[in-house]
Amino acid sequence: MKWQAEGFRAWLLQRLSAFYMLLFIVWFLVALPLYAPANFFEWRAWVGGMPTAIATSLFFVALLLHLWIGLRDVVIDYVRPFAVRFALLVVIALALVLMALWILRVLFRATL
Repeated sequence: MKWQAEGFRAWLLQRLSAFYMLLFIVWFLVALPLYAPANFFEWRAWVGGMPTAIATSLFFVALLLHLWIGLRDVVIDYVRPFAVRFALLVVIALALVLMALWILRVLFRATL
């Protein structure tokens, strides 16, 4: 497959985002017991630390990208009327933007 092939970029981004999410989950499941925060304040300090905050932010970027590509492809493949397809894509995009804003709020409060 060459890079300009239709759909290849979406396919590649979906695989890369899935791979990063897998690595993050494995890292988090290993790191959390090793760090073992004793209380909320230690946990918040760990999550709010720069390496963890960056890794967590990238996880949510990958998650939202993965969601968008997957849902967009399902809608494009299975919803035929253009108006309905367009409306669904707009609703999905707005929902993902709202999720991103909520995630930013949660992560920003955790790093304060």
